[in-house]
Amino acid sequence: MPKRSERICMLNQEKLKKINPETLKLYHKYLLDMKIRELSEKTIYNYYNDLANWWIYIYDYQDNKSVKEIDDSDISEFIVYCKDQGNNTNRIKRRMSSISAFFLFLKKKRLIDENPMSFIDRPKEGQAVVAQTFLTTQQIQFMREKLQENVEKAKEQRKTKPTQYYEALTMQAYAIFSLTTMARINAIANIRWEQLDFDSRVAKDVLEKEGYLVELFFSEEAKEYLLNLKQYRTENNIEDGGYVFVSAHRKSGSCAPATVSTLSDYCKKIGQMIGVPTLHPHDFRHSGATAYKNAGMSLEEVSVLLNHKSTDVTRRFYIKEDKSKLQANKDKCNI
Repeated sequence: MPKRSERICMLNQEKLKKINPETLKLYHKYLLDMKIRELSEKTIYNYYNDLANWWIYIYDYQDNKSVKEIDDSDISEFIVYCKDQGNNTNRIKRRMSSISAFFLFLKKKRLIDENPMSFIDRPKEGQAVVAQTFLTTQQIQFMREKLQENVEKAKEQRKTKPTQYYEALTMQAYAIFSLTTMARINAIANIRWEQLDFDSRVAKDVLEKEGYLVELFFSEEAKEYLLNLKQYRTENNIEDGGYVFVSAHRKSGSCAPATVSTLSDYCKKIGQMIGVPTLHPHDFRHSGATAYKNAGMSLEEVSVLLNHKSTDVTRRFYIKEDKSKLQANKDKCNI
């Protein structure tokens, strides 16, 4: 018989009183909707229990922001937290369903544009709940090689398949820029060329969560690929509306920043190239943080680059320690 997972009891009545007021107002609308649809009291209670645990997590670890400000990476952190606390696949699937149902209601009422849960794969029985990928140094190098091979192959065929070459350049620029800046996907999607200072390799006044304006620092390699992309657009009269990354499915005659869906599709293609089919945009953030930390940067420096308010979130969710170095240092003690 399957082992029943432990319940995570995060419900704290004092904290629930302090949950973001907008979140509570939105839930009240959702509650009325559930009652109109004549859901049972038990079903409503289960939905509330799952959502309330999630809200308290947001209160404790994500600045008590409104659910309208939450994205898929925030939810992934909560799901991983539940997993670390002992919840099994079935229990976490239920939590994911409860959160998704809430967002679907908000989208139906046109209170949000996208359901962030749609970017998180639901686990099947026996599968990992949320695959958080921390690319190793070897995998990052392999990714570089495969992206370059993809560009060179597409370049040979660009007379007959120009779209593939353009996409290859875009994917290469996106992957390395995302990895080295460790920025959130929404921030990257909305970056404009005018924000990039190529001399200092800094993206300035980038809008992040809760309206904060931050700086992103990108590598010399990312600079090269971005300039290649910009040059290709100029030479081929490709209008981008000033955005660095443009949606592949924009309306005719208009330019819009890349959607989360477009960048997620790029990640899936890159994941297939390197044998990591679960790769998604937030993995570049985790992988970059871990790579820089294991290369010698301090936790505090990595936390600043991630624009975290404290090192606690950085340490718990973004760093995968290099155990080989730990073992080597341990052996030096001769105990």
